[in-house]
Amino acid sequence: MTRYVNGFFFTPVALGRVAAMRFLAGLFVCIEWWAYKPFIIQHRYLPEDLYQPLLIGRILPIPAPNYWIVTGTLTVCLAAAVPVMFGYRPRLFGWILFIAYFEWMLIYNSYGKVDHASFGFMVLLLVLCMMPEARWGDRTHRSERVGWGFNLVQIAVVCTYFLSTWSKFRYGGFDWANSGVFTWAIIRRGTVFSDWMLDFPQLLTAAQWGMVAFELLTPLVLFVYPWKRIQYSIIAFFYVFHVAIFAALTISFLPHLFAMACFLPLERVDPQGLMRRVRAKRKGRKDAREHRDRGESDPELTATG
Repeated sequence: MTRYVNGFFFTPVALGRVAAMRFLAGLFVCIEWWAYKPFIIQHRYLPEDLYQPLLIGRILPIPAPNYWIVTGTLTVCLAAAVPVMFGYRPRLFGWILFIAYFEWMLIYNSYGKVDHASFGFMVLLLVLCMMPEARWGDRTHRSERVGWGFNLVQIAVVCTYFLSTWSKFRYGGFDWANSGVFTWAIIRRGTVFSDWMLDFPQLLTAAQWGMVAFELLTPLVLFVYPWKRIQYSIIAFFYVFHVAIFAALTISFLPHLFAMACFLPLERVDPQGLMRRVRAKRKGRKDAREHRDRGESDPELTATG
């Protein structure tokens, strides 16, 4: 049992995955403020009386957001995300990005609505600050520390699902699964892919129980780590699940999906190696074309042939 647990937490992971996850983390920060949650920047215009800080915001001496705090926080996030993406002093800029994004999330979640989709992504930003420098496609160098860090992110991703059901039962009891939650959601933000389900209330009730079962069973993805094909298949199902949710209700867990990528063998992705192969292939075609053109323009060579 101890060997199994140690194998899970301390399985060495290639450093190439670190470079890929840093790129994805920085990329999400760059697109979130205008494509995913564009309304956060509008909080700079809200009166301070509407600010209801989370517990951590009440403990730490963090001032209420105003125009300059919100604008400055976003500026720091974007300025730090770019070097993190491309691996320039990733630890230094990683800590800057984590602190700034932490404040960005406080600004986002302190006006009445608390979103759990960013939990795994916050853990990802934190662990990336403590990981070594890495380059794309590096499958030679492996680190137990990297494996430990990504396992923490994976646990956070699973907790996002599992604790969601705990929250449902905490506030709604078991009646949540028999309620009209999905009916209300479809009426409020349904699409052509889900509106037809309003005619089948029993199907919606079954879907709610299926949601609860799915979220309670998500920890299984952690226990099958020795069987990577099974684990990758489960992760693929998770992504398909979120695509279906977005198609039906236009609800996107985009930061969660970015964080979940740490399950995948992204160390196999090597953009520089791909570019080298593409250039070599183009050069080979060009050389072959030039050789063929010389052969056709040389009459003696043609006659000899």
